[in-house]
Amino acid sequence: MIKAIRRSMKQQDAYKLLAAFMILTMVFSVFAIFFEGPTQETPEPQSQQEKFNPEFWVVNQPFYSISDALNMTPPGAVSANYADIESMTPQMTQWVRTEGLPIIKDVDSIYKSNTTRMYYTSLQEGENSSFLLLSTMFPERNDFEYMVLPDTYPPILRRQDTGAINIMGNPIIYANDKTASEVLKIIYGQNKTNSSYDQYEGLLSKVAPAPFQIINSNVSFAKQFYMGIGETNGSYERTAVYMNLNSSTLKKLNQLKANSTQKGFTQYNLTRSGNYTIVKIVSPEMLKVLNEESY
Repeated sequence: MIKAIRRSMKQQDAYKLLAAFMILTMVFSVFAIFFEGPTQETPEPQSQQEKFNPEFWVVNQPFYSISDALNMTPPGAVSANYADIESMTPQMTQWVRTEGLPIIKDVDSIYKSNTTRMYYTSLQEGENSSFLLLSTMFPERNDFEYMVLPDTYPPILRRQDTGAINIMGNPIIYANDKTASEVLKIIYGQNKTNSSYDQYEGLLSKVAPAPFQIINSNVSFAKQFYMGIGETNGSYERTAVYMNLNSSTLKKLNQLKANSTQKGFTQYNLTRSGNYTIVKIVSPEMLKVLNEESY
């Protein structure tokens, strides 16, 4: 998941987090497996005369945090991460693109543009697993071969390179057929629709948006886990939230707090709120914040 953090994980927990997040580094290198096109014969792809068609760019939804993204995500998000590259310092941008979320470079490649914000989640509903990628880019372009599915609004594009669905806008939706359809139902549904945000609402109500955010409900030390990293007043801040944290990990976090001043942290707060444990650490040095153990 995060190289700097991974070095300090307990081995069994590292495997669980890596199992969820390594999908991020694999998914675009195995498009043929993940995103098989329809088996039936399909019409010839329409000719691309322009790299940007404004008629396609109609989705317009808030997309400024992992909470916004989860509000567009069908139920069943097991793990997810979000990066707002536009709001990061240059040092943090470099870390995110090389270590924190290197899949951003793959997203740049499939759209032939520069990713500015990105969210990826793995979904599990019963025995069915899927994914959802939301992103924004600059400059905006739809420079790929596609077919426009008939009688759809917003226009639904089936990519010819991967067989996946693209729906353009802010954010861009990239998913398989079923997940894309469920996202549109959430966005345009007239009645309240369940989303993955409902599952994590309690956790996320304890934090403010941050440029880099992750959630995970497949860890052994807590029922749910959140981490957000950002910059404030010239220092780097990391907030971790645990739902139903186990006692051994709580003890370890308290030990880490006791030695925080010697390690150069300007802030190291551990608070409890009901069944949630919140740990906030601050340091002028980004690597200190990234390397500090979180469980």
